[in-house]
Amino acid sequence: MADPYQNNVYHQGGGDSYGTYGEGGGHDGYGYQADYPPQEEDAASDVTEGHDEEDQMYEGEYQGIPHPDEVKAAQRAARTKSRTTGSAASELQELSEQYEDIMEDCGHGRFQWTLFIVLGLALMADGVECFVVAFVLPSAEKDLCLSNAEKGMLGLVVFLSMMVGAFLWGGLADKVGRRRCLIVALAINCVFAFLSSFAQGYGFFLFFRLLSGIGIGGTVPIVYSYFSEFLQMDKRGEHLSWLCMFWMIGGIYASFTAWGIIPRYGWGFSMGTEFQFHSWRVFVLVAALPAIASLVGLTFMPESPRFLLENAKHDEAWMILKHVHDTNWRAKGQPEKVFTVTNIKAPKTAEDEFIEIQSATGTPVQRWAVRSLTLCKLVQTDTQHQL
Repeated sequence: MADPYQNNVYHQGGGDSYGTYGEGGGHDGYGYQADYPPQEEDAASDVTEGHDEEDQMYEGEYQGIPHPDEVKAAQRAARTKSRTTGSAASELQELSEQYEDIMEDCGHGRFQWTLFIVLGLALMADGVECFVVAFVLPSAEKDLCLSNAEKGMLGLVVFLSMMVGAFLWGGLADKVGRRRCLIVALAINCVFAFLSSFAQGYGFFLFFRLLSGIGIGGTVPIVYSYFSEFLQMDKRGEHLSWLCMFWMIGGIYASFTAWGIIPRYGWGFSMGTEFQFHSWRVFVLVAALPAIASLVGLTFMPESPRFLLENAKHDEAWMILKHVHDTNWRAKGQPEKVFTVTNIKAPKTAEDEFIEIQSATGTPVQRWAVRSLTLCKLVQTDTQHQL
């Protein structure tokens, strides 16, 4: 009787080569023929040829999926080609494409995360502002002798003033600068929030909350534009969405501080019958802390380089971009990486055009007329863009 295992021969002969499985003439079994020449132990296969053992393989390499770095390089090459071929792109388009390349070189790291926290506190202050009046009304109506109509007016004036502030500061940020306008807006909010906590009458309290709302209303339009100009394209949507969380955190902060402070009636003091400082006034002060913290943090942050480039301040913008680049790569353990940008093409601004026109005119009357017409044109253009 034939041995049933005679076809399953496993033998090792001469070195490390292996025999065959199911090898035999005339059998229909699945044969695994060792037709390939023997390889050395350290030899590399065709698939892994050119790769060291310590190299980390990209997981999509075998599926034909391009590496993200290759995609970025291709996009950058396409933008460079469109600029060099003399396409009909405007100067602002050219600046946008070049700015994207620069931000990719700067990377995303410590600088953006620091700015994320600072601007998040500013957005948190905006969220707190929406809840302050609602939380203090039950306690303040006795101290300020508020009627139902006056309580409704207090709730209305907060959102009305924030709407006015958004319209006002959003336009000024394009003229004065993102950082400067945000600092002024937060400072106005802090000052008048502080004064409103000491206001003893309804009129002053309403007036101070109105001005405080105008200040804090500018944070929302400025924060998003300011932060987005420090982000590369593939990070922009994600991190701007994360920034929105701080508005909800502001509501949570206002709720917890109101719950912990306002019922503590013994936390206040009074000076006769003319001046009273109860616990709800302490809450108004504590509610301004996120704005104060953001204001302090902004003093250490630079202006938006994109804004500076659009206003022909090349040297200052280059220094800020270099600072962002060095901060990020130093934190990643690569301090030797050099900022290679040496030339930034910026568009001609309206102020440059005005200087050229003014210098070409001779008489004072003509210069005055040119100046007036130019300023009117600028105001009309900004109004159309805002609407």
